[in-house]
Amino acid sequence: MVDSSSDATEAARVAAETADVVVAVGGDGTVADVATGIFGSTAALAIVPAGSTNITARSLSIPSQLTAAIAVLVGPHALRRIDLGRSAGRSFLHMAGAGFDAELFGAASPSLKRRLGWVAYLPAAASALRLAPSAVSLVIDGRTFEARSPLVLVANGNSAIAPALEIYPGIANDDGWLDVLIFTPSTPAQIAATLASAGRRQLAHSPYVTSQRVKRVRIDAEPSLSVELDGDVHGWTPREFYVVPHGISIVTPIDRIPVETASG
Repeated sequence: MVDSSSDATEAARVAAETADVVVAVGGDGTVADVATGIFGSTAALAIVPAGSTNITARSLSIPSQLTAAIAVLVGPHALRRIDLGRSAGRSFLHMAGAGFDAELFGAASPSLKRRLGWVAYLPAAASALRLAPSAVSLVIDGRTFEARSPLVLVANGNSAIAPALEIYPGIANDDGWLDVLIFTPSTPAQIAATLASAGRRQLAHSPYVTSQRVKRVRIDAEPSLSVELDGDVHGWTPREFYVVPHGISIVTPIDRIPVETASG
């Protein structure tokens, strides 16, 4: 057991010096902490989901039930390589963001998250929705893009909050790219229209969302925007994000398309 993000990262770093597999027991933030610790090693990452949403695990078909997740680890399994996002020395497997989502994650009650899962984010959303747009400047693979935005997502995976909520078509965690989504609604009506598009899985058709596929992006904002990595808040803009293609090996169920197979 560890008490903080830095403790989990350091424990994983030490374990990766001798272990073939390092196990993360927790939610998306804990998984990202362990991924940060093993970055650059040959150790694979195993996930035993124990958080409020477990989106990373679910996207990889890792069972949410404890005994079933452990059975994947100790029995026959696949080792699947996926892309890894990096920012300021930290890793993220699913998604990073600046603005609204970081405010939402920061405001959500830990006790509600433990009891209600992703539903616990709904009260926090009412507060986060009042966030005013910032003047955002993005340098995307050497090109500059400017907008007024309350939210920029840097996606490696394709769901948000609730695992069934796909955010944008074509996002994949093994294609060697990150997908940047710039949200530009500025009035309550535009925000409502954007949320409605998200609920219908039609953000690709929204006039208030722009997407860019990138290897590297730097985000500056005035005023600065809070930054989250896989659901945990980690500082403020300006920040740079980049992808490490196939940068981590994950223990997944055997019925996934494997890179290699193993048994515990």
